[in-house]
Amino acid sequence: MAMGRQRRSVTTRNIYKTFRYVEVISPKAVVDIRAVSAVVRHYPQLLSSYAVFKSQDPILQGIWDICDRALRNCTQESYLDCPSREKGQYLGDNTVIGHAHLYLSGDSRMWKKALHEFALSSAVCPGLMAVVPGNLMQEIADFSCQWPMQLLTYYKLTGDRAFLLDMLPYAEGVVAYFNCYQREDGLIEHVKEKWNLVDWPDNLRDGYDFPLTRPVSDGCHAVMNAWYVGAIRAVQDIKDILAIAYDDVLPALKQAFRHAFYCPEAHVFADSKLTKHASLHANVLSLLFGLAPEEAVPAIVALIRHKRFSCGVYMSYFVLKSLAKAGEYELIYELIMSDDERSWQNMLREGATTDEAWGKEQKWNTSLCHAWASSPIPVLIEEIFGLTLVSEECKSYVCERKLPSGLKPFELQLTLPAGRLMLSYDGSKLEHRLERE
Repeated sequence: MAMGRQRRSVTTRNIYKTFRYVEVISPKAVVDIRAVSAVVRHYPQLLSSYAVFKSQDPILQGIWDICDRALRNCTQESYLDCPSREKGQYLGDNTVIGHAHLYLSGDSRMWKKALHEFALSSAVCPGLMAVVPGNLMQEIADFSCQWPMQLLTYYKLTGDRAFLLDMLPYAEGVVAYFNCYQREDGLIEHVKEKWNLVDWPDNLRDGYDFPLTRPVSDGCHAVMNAWYVGAIRAVQDIKDILAIAYDDVLPALKQAFRHAFYCPEAHVFADSKLTKHASLHANVLSLLFGLAPEEAVPAIVALIRHKRFSCGVYMSYFVLKSLAKAGEYELIYELIMSDDERSWQNMLREGATTDEAWGKEQKWNTSLCHAWASSPIPVLIEEIFGLTLVSEECKSYVCERKLPSGLKPFELQLTLPAGRLMLSYDGSKLEHRLERE
């Protein structure tokens, strides 16, 4: 910036700032502004390994792009929930962020680092902290139960068996921590040491009918128990992979869960024993973790079809993944592409360049960049485009066509452990090839 005949360089030091626009207000003495520039900061992205997606559908392209940018901006020295407000790495956010970022970047180091950092927080509490690294002593029960699931997903995308074995004791520690809250039938209740979140913000909990005070009210509720079962399932799956023997407690837990929360006349799950209210959250997680009887699946899918995203953006990952368990790929794509008030299209309508919340006014602490809203990336890759990595080393893959009607031609390039995968769809035929390194 030139001021008269003198040049002045204005630099913000010590800490990065987030912004979308800059206004330059210059004194009248300024005769010439030669240049305004900014340095974009994020975790290094190697162009040779980064994902490339090109769709002939501008809406799908726009959804992918805002998720991509949010993931880039939120991947700094850690996975940040947002790069402006807390600048904190939240455990539950990483279920979505780590999964999506590994596909985008082709680089597993950041997710491995995050998993390890949360494991180390067991020194504070064996049930893990919700935010690391840092001094914010926040504990969220729902998030802790997701850590074993994250570890299992990481392994399935990397084949890193040694890390899986090293981290197993921490996953077992999470389950052991929640075992302390068990009642006689095996379900857990009064989980008061950690926040029972269900969803955030609280106006997007679909009227969840259980007092989520802090500490939580006395009693037993469906979402907390579904997460508990999910953690146990993940640990048992890890032990299957590692050929480690264990006592299978899932059949008894499934029976207790159904006895406590299942409404056989409606074929849906209630939020607690004391209510008939069947929230989206209770039913999505019941479907996802195999707690729903076969006859309940159509009713739960119908409930999701009706309630749609009556939840926050973080929970959308589990909504879409639960539909995949039921083989509802058309509904998955419909929800991703919908123009509802709670949709990625609504973000685009409001001028979003990164994702964060369904809308600027729908979340009281909206930051406009929060990568926990990036579920379309892993869900499209796995559940719509049909990619699954196979073999212990993830050196091979299958691509099972699950393409819904209405999907327009696209091209996708991804870096996998085996090499660079090229996917293309011309509107009728899906082709793929692997360029091995």
